[in-house]
Amino acid sequence: MTTQDLGAASGSIDSVGVQFPLAYDVTEVVPRQWERFDNFKTELADAAVYVIDKDGRLVWQSLGDNYRHQVSATTVLKQLDSIGS
Repeated sequence: MTTQDLGAASGSIDSVGVQFPLAYDVTEVVPRQWERFDNFKTELADAAVYVIDKDGRLVWQSLGDNYRHQVSATTVLKQLDSIGS
């Protein structure tokens, strides 16, 4: 989840082969609702990755211990495969 506008990055996202939707919320509403905003005093959404199934259920998450937390696309794709995306 990010609060950065990824609309302008769609070409870059496509070029690296991301095969799943990426969510962003420039209003900061969702990160704040999920209590994943500014926990590291950065004034940004915390580093977190969520996999939500087609029924809207959270089925996997990776929450960062700091603002630099990253998860590889391979790891996310593995999680998607496990739920029969």
